[in-house]
Amino acid sequence: MECIVCATRGGEGSRAAQMAAIKRARKESKPLVFLFVIDPDGLGEIDEQLLYAIRQELNWMGKTLLQVAKSRAEAVGLKASVEIREGNMQEQIEIFLREAHASVLLLGAPRGVTANVFGDDAVERFAQSIQDDTGIEVSIIYPNRETD
Repeated sequence: MECIVCATRGGEGSRAAQMAAIKRARKESKPLVFLFVIDPDGLGEIDEQLLYAIRQELNWMGKTLLQVAKSRAEAVGLKASVEIREGNMQEQIEIFLREAHASVLLLGAPRGVTANVFGDDAVERFAQSIQDDTGIEVSIIYPNRETD
């Protein structure tokens, strides 16, 4: 069965995406999966001696964020599952979307980002790249904006 996937990283954009994903999963009666990707390489150069500790902290943070998201879904009577992956953010999202037979991916826009008519914001390029690679719809949710 197809599912709805909501990539979570924390912050206002992720909260907005979680709420939109919950609403959509209820409306479409589809399973909901909250996804967190640990990508320490995305942090830039890291001292090798710190890498293990950073991975552990990111894993803990991911578990915490996912549990909060899952609790939000369960509070409105929706069953949700969680998934943590490690590796390149885009690659791991694309792999998971295919494995999960996702119908849509919801991403929260980072704070301070507004919808750009020309589609050149980093989050828009990221979303378009995932959509092009997988053929799966990607929806960007902007904080403080109503969703249908």
